[in-house]
Amino acid sequence: MLTLFETKLHENLINKKYSRITYFNDFKEFTVVETIIKEIANSENGVHIVLNSGDVIPLEKIVSLDGQYAEHYKDIEDFTCDC
Repeated sequence: MLTLFETKLHENLINKKYSRITYFNDFKEFTVVETIIKEIANSENGVHIVLNSGDVIPLEKIVSLDGQYAEHYKDIEDFTCDC
């Protein structure tokens, strides 16, 4: 059974919906993008998403998708960024 986050991820992929994705980049900087998810892929490094821009984000680095928090980041739900 999929979590609410995983369900939202698949819905946005299938519907080619613009998504607001918050994640930690390779420099551990909190990053926000609004883009279309092109695919969900598996590799030897784990599961990742490929964005319309060609950027690749490992699933474990994604904090939230359209306000739906990933299970492993539920504890920082109150974190805000006034960027």
